[in-house]
Amino acid sequence: MTVLVLLILAALWGAVLIPPALRARAEASPADSIGSFRRQLRILQRTAPGPVASVTAIHPPWPVSPARGKVAGRGTSRVSRARVQKRRRDIFFALLAGMAGSLLLGFLPALRVMWGLHVALDVAFLAYVGLLLRMRNVAAERDMKVRFLPGSAPELPPLLLRRTGN
Repeated sequence: MTVLVLLILAALWGAVLIPPALRARAEASPADSIGSFRRQLRILQRTAPGPVASVTAIHPPWPVSPARGKVAGRGTSRVSRARVQKRRRDIFFALLAGMAGSLLLGFLPALRVMWGLHVALDVAFLAYVGLLLRMRNVAAERDMKVRFLPGSAPELPPLLLRRTGN
């Protein structure tokens, strides 16, 4: 009986954990040609000698935080930050649901083995919350210490900005 319950729980955990892992693997594949093309354009535009109006004028290479007027962090975007926050929130609530489910199942006399799983999930939850708090504190400390210089791109004379066409 307990083996059957454990197999059912393993199948449920597999159904919960495998699809996001496959989705993350598919997103990280080189088949993301549009994202790769955008990254290459941004690299090329940063090496250009003067200001060029194009894709990065609409989507800058790094987001500027409107609340503080600072550069939020190079290489990140609001979309990816929202994905990270959603993933962290999903993990948080999945751990909470697992803790609650294993606690409730542990009260059944036939499923006393669930207490061990509940303790393991409690430890994982505490470690995850501790990691989130540490990451938040490191980010806050970095925001206090790191300052980006205004106008880091050198100004070129107007004559050098002109382009001729054939």
